Amino acid sequence: MKYNFIFLINVLMIMFTNKGYSQVTYNAEAEKLLEIGRNLFYASVEDESKLDSAFLIFEKYQKEYPEYQGRATTYRGVLTALRGRHAFWVYSKYKLVKEGLKIMDEGISQSPNDLEALFVYGSTCYFMPGLFGRDDSAQNAFVKIIELLPQNIQNYNPAIMGNVIDFLIEHTELTNQQIARLTDMKKDLNLK
Repeated sequence: MKYNFIFLINVLMIMFTNKGYSQVTYNAEAEKLLEIGRNLFYASVEDESKLDSAFLIFEKYQKEYPEYQGRATTYRGVLTALRGRHAFWVYSKYKLVKEGLKIMDEGISQSPNDLEALFVYGSTCYFMPGLFGRDDSAQNAFVKIIELLPQNIQNYNPAIMGNVIDFLIEHTELTNQQIARLTDMKKDLNLK
């Protein structure tokens, strides 16, 4: 079973913390609120008591910064799915995860080109148990990230982009052409 939220969170923490994530149009207040939300999100994976706070932060983020609505909605969907992970009853788990997936789908439809939303969405779908049928959703999100990387890679820390490329090569069904493209992008990052 591919359900390893700890791995997902480690990748997300590396990829999208202030230590390595930058935006072309930087909004310090939006980034500060997002960072609080991310930290609560990461903590909620293991600590159910953080879920409500994280959810409220992403609702606030969505209201105050509507330009990031899709990203906020995607995070709220993942948090809803995490509520399912923490639920006691199997039916409750299933129902909450399905609800979370629906919200995540809405978030991606709102911001189909947001790399962070795509990575959160794709990684979550990737680690979902097979009974939810989200392997194609993960694959599609990862392929979309690969399409968007050439015009966005310069906006991110090169070491982190190298890790993202490694993740995509390892966890995505790619053509030889896509692998070569990603390998070339990684070489262009001049990592030592």
